[in-house]
Amino acid sequence: MKKLIGAVERLFPMPCPLVVGGTMEQADTLAVAWINVVASTPPTIAMGLRESRHTLELIRTNHSFTVNIPRADMADVVDYCGLATGRKTDKFAATGLTLTPSSLIDTPIIAECPYNIECRVTSETQVGAYVLVLGEIVEVHAEQAILRDPDGDVIDIEALDPLCYIAGSREYRRLGERVATAFEAGKRFMDDTD
Repeated sequence: MKKLIGAVERLFPMPCPLVVGGTMEQADTLAVAWINVVASTPPTIAMGLRESRHTLELIRTNHSFTVNIPRADMADVVDYCGLATGRKTDKFAATGLTLTPSSLIDTPIIAECPYNIECRVTSETQVGAYVLVLGEIVEVHAEQAILRDPDGDVIDIEALDPLCYIAGSREYRRLGERVATAFEAGKRFMDDTD
């Protein structure tokens, strides 16, 4: 028997990146759990931000943002960036996070995050109390240490050790063990007509 728990915003696990808006001269960051890739052609990220967020103002000014994937051991920094307001606090000075120029946009990336995504805003839509921002991915930065093959683009998820957010219980977690290989495990159900 399953219990009905209502229309809740819970999909597990959720990424918990630090999104940066602005420029090297004036930037802000915030933790964003309502975010994901929504298309591959062109590669596009969607995220929901409250209208009141200072980072959203900076994103609108420059029409760009970066998505910075923190390691699990950065939970305290990420949580702080989600709690503090950039209108009153320099989150980079408070946490020791370092901004580094992006390669194709004016919005910087966070050096301490091993995986960074540069995005150009393509559209935004009001969804209830949130603004849904779509951004085309224009470049990705990955530390050599998180690549399976130094000449490739496949990420070693254990080396990345990304921070995940668990809505409802309000917990940060690590990813667990690999249980199957995608695009292989389900083939046992296929027949010649599939």
